[in-house]
Amino acid sequence: MAATQETSPRLKRAQALLDAYAQLSPDALVANFSSNFTHQILPASLMMPGRNREEFARHASMITSVFTKFAMEPQQIFEDHEKNVVVIYAKMVGELAGDLGEWVNECFMVLEMTEENGEVKIESIKEFVDSARAKALPEKLKVLKDGGKGDFLRDVGPDTSSLSVRPGPHVTMQL
Repeated sequence: MAATQETSPRLKRAQALLDAYAQLSPDALVANFSSNFTHQILPASLMMPGRNREEFARHASMITSVFTKFAMEPQQIFEDHEKNVVVIYAKMVGELAGDLGEWVNECFMVLEMTEENGEVKIESIKEFVDSARAKALPEKLKVLKDGGKGDFLRDVGPDTSSLSVRPGPHVTMQL
């Protein structure tokens, strides 16, 4: 989606976020967020913790460390002008470090926008991911613990199941 004069500030910010994922830089991602930013991975059955801006940056640092290449490829983008929301259906395509091969997943992201210091920023992301693929990634990355870019698993220990069973708040999504 190329930015044109008809492209709203919300859609421009959504595209900036998608572009930032390819940089594998937590700073590039966080630059799109408001100071009150929150992130929640869904479905709730994954029991992933909600994150504020700083927690998301730490999480993104771990995630980006296991990829050598990554892209969020939008399949569909919807904008709700009245609710100040953009919804993105995207394929997540990347190359894992340590010659672990390609990683493909899908997600829906609900981006709630706000204006901060005269700019449209993302105030919250509710990210609904493919549960089976989300649970499979830590298993696939176990081999990186002893070699390659093992930062992702550094603080987890030998039992990576804790990555997908940490308690998080109950989430209700409203559009």
